[in-house]
Amino acid sequence: MSPGVLTSGRASVYWLLLYLPLAGCSVIDEYIRPKTAIAEQWQAPLPHGGSVASLTDWWAQFKDPVLDQLLAESQKESPSLEIALANIRVARANVLSARAQGIPDLTSTGSVTRSKGGGGGAFPASTIEIDSISLDASWEVDLFGKVKAAKQAAKAQLEAKKIAWHDARLTLAAEVANNYVNYRACQASVQALKQAYESRSETARLTGISARAGFSAPSDLALAQAATRASESTLDGQQAECDGLVKALVELTNLPEPALRTLLAKGHGMPEPAMFDVSTMPANLLIRRPDLAIDERNLAEASANIGVSKAQLYPSLTLTGSIGYRRTNFNGTVTRTDSWSYGPSLKLPIFDGGTLRADLAEARANFDSLLATYKQDVRKAVKEVEQALVNLDSATRRAQSEQASAQQYQQYFQAAEINWKSGGLDLLSLEDARRQKINAELNVITQQKNRVLQWIALYKAFGGDWLETRQTVKPPLKPMEKR
Repeated sequence: MSPGVLTSGRASVYWLLLYLPLAGCSVIDEYIRPKTAIAEQWQAPLPHGGSVASLTDWWAQFKDPVLDQLLAESQKESPSLEIALANIRVARANVLSARAQGIPDLTSTGSVTRSKGGGGGAFPASTIEIDSISLDASWEVDLFGKVKAAKQAAKAQLEAKKIAWHDARLTLAAEVANNYVNYRACQASVQALKQAYESRSETARLTGISARAGFSAPSDLALAQAATRASESTLDGQQAECDGLVKALVELTNLPEPALRTLLAKGHGMPEPAMFDVSTMPANLLIRRPDLAIDERNLAEASANIGVSKAQLYPSLTLTGSIGYRRTNFNGTVTRTDSWSYGPSLKLPIFDGGTLRADLAEARANFDSLLATYKQDVRKAVKEVEQALVNLDSATRRAQSEQASAQQYQQYFQAAEINWKSGGLDLLSLEDARRQKINAELNVITQQKNRVLQWIALYKAFGGDWLETRQTVKPPLKPMEKR
């Protein structure tokens, strides 16, 4: 070994002895889950009465096979879930890329060239053949935690995307259930309006007989016919609303409309949700709600990105090495040479016009923005639960009141109809009694629907059952991603 090579080797050792002790001396701050001020108990009245069930597999507790199948079909092929899965794949690729930064990089190159020149005058043509191959390696020593922080950021991003998939499933299920409940209420309203139409048609028929016999004024017949036509128009409008809900369910489930209508025809009546325990502390929303869990993981990613930007301000050390082989054939004369090199490479950020510090300031500002968003979303989550509790309590009590009111209006109409047939009541008064009866019946349906919808809203505001299903239901992998 020549003195020059020996000197170079000693210099490399000195560099390593100087900087390797710095490896692992991270400058990134430890991430701590933020604490937010939150109420210790719910202020709105809690649901009461009946049995309290678990949130696990809550939809199955409706005991509605049609709803179960709609939910299953919606989960099979949903664009929103496909988007969430694609985001997971992107995040998983970022994790692999971040991990790759912390391991040595090894590349190989090879070439074979042949050339021919000369051959003019007294000089014969010459042929040169060159074969070469080299192996190069490099490794950036993670002196100040830049690679570690990048891996933490990528991992937090992946966790956020996985939670987002669960959130998308929860949102999709709630949307399907909402449309299904609205459809059932719409069909119940159609049945009530059909009965009203048939009743008015019979009244118009009887009024026509009486008017032709001279016992009723022509104006009574006009009123009865007008009321019948108005009832028919209301019925048509209600049926159109039901058809619109069918279209919405087609979009959500991707079922052909004829098949969907056949499925919907198998069920009748309003689905009845099971009550679940909501007496847990409001602070549990921080882990129960997937959107808040996503916010927290985004914060963790932003905190790690601050570490990446901070580490950029410090020197970076890269170890490189190379070995090579070269064979040259010049007109039959073959020469072979071997080569190698190794040593550290130090990069010092001396002057960059403030770019690196601007990047650090941007990373910190992004963290502050996400922290404010997290605090805002926590308040919003508490508000949504409180509002859902209030609305549920109101819908429950109003449903009972409307039911009692509808029974009284039914009795009132029956008495008015008997009185009208005996000639003791005019047609206008009968139609007024009928209108109040119909409105009361529709109000009962509306409040029954609202009660179920508010249970679904509370389920979603409370975070659903994604925590219980997270361990058993994981985002599926594409075939090429399975290990």
